[in-house]
Amino acid sequence: MTDYKFFAPEFTLAGTGLAVLTADLFLNESKKRWLPIVALAGIAGGIGATLAFVHSDAKLYDGLFYIDHFAIFFKVLLLVVGAFMVMASVDYVNRWLKSPGEYYGILLFSIAAMMAMVSAGELLTAYISLELFSFTLYILAGYAFRPKSVEASIKYILVGAFSSAILLYGLSMIYGSLGTTTFSGISQALAGGADTSKAFLAGIVLVIAGFGFKVTAVPFHMWAPDVYEGAPTPVTAYLAVASKTASFALLLRMFSMGFGPAIDQWRYVIAGIAGATILLGNLVAIAQHNIKRMLAYSSIGQAGYMLMAIAALSPLASNALLFHVVGYAASSFAAFVAVIAFENLTAKKKSLITPAWASGIHSWRWY
Repeated sequence: MTDYKFFAPEFTLAGTGLAVLTADLFLNESKKRWLPIVALAGIAGGIGATLAFVHSDAKLYDGLFYIDHFAIFFKVLLLVVGAFMVMASVDYVNRWLKSPGEYYGILLFSIAAMMAMVSAGELLTAYISLELFSFTLYILAGYAFRPKSVEASIKYILVGAFSSAILLYGLSMIYGSLGTTTFSGISQALAGGADTSKAFLAGIVLVIAGFGFKVTAVPFHMWAPDVYEGAPTPVTAYLAVASKTASFALLLRMFSMGFGPAIDQWRYVIAGIAGATILLGNLVAIAQHNIKRMLAYSSIGQAGYMLMAIAALSPLASNALLFHVVGYAASSFAAFVAVIAFENLTAKKKSLITPAWASGIHSWRWY
């Protein structure tokens, strides 16, 4: 019964999200301006509830969840990103989107799901948490109700369903090979000399492919530019920052705690994907004429750098990944806030000179 207290941050976010959704149904338009403040209060409560366990090192339900410094670090980071996203979205939501309560409520549900994901210590728990936050992103991607936004949402749903099926099939093959789904159990089985059969290796490859779609790694990245371009700009920022942060947190925990003893079986696969992702993401970004597509390819390139840390999987590489994630989140958020502010300033969404004027480039436009 006492284990429930460790989920206070997630319960706080989910409860606040439900309250914001309900309030949106009954409040008049003038009072809805308080909804982002309520959302920020819920996030502040989530940060406080998370920091209350800063000295904890708990293993819940036989390894389904972990409350440790790693989880607390990423939970606080995701909550801070969520708070900045709410603040950056206020003017945009009031100007361009309908039903602000729905937007903020879904955003809070998404953060709660990602917080559960970074604590996951078991394959199915991680998968369910991943799908929960993916569903919220599918909704947010089409939230502007414009043709491009709806198209982005449909593309994201189709690619997301495909990648989820690949990931689940890979997880099932790993379970069939090792007979366990907890990360600690997988590590013990591999360290104890469990036979890394072809089914296990195929499962690892499918898991890498499934996560490749989620983190926009090459060659699983093709959906990202179209979805980033079509989604509302605050949602694009959220996709680029929070989604990638949570996904890499889960990847690092899964491969370090679970698949570490079999590192020689998968290291070079991830290293090759990382190299291709860095090369293609940065080169193609140079040729873009749309700021959101450029940021999409830049985000792809950054995913390659973070994958290099997964391939190395040493304590130094893991610490480097944590620092890189923080720097990536801050810089990407700043870039998207500039785009959001420029949109609000010019009140234009079809033809827009982007913040590239700072480097003397005046030919980039929105289409």
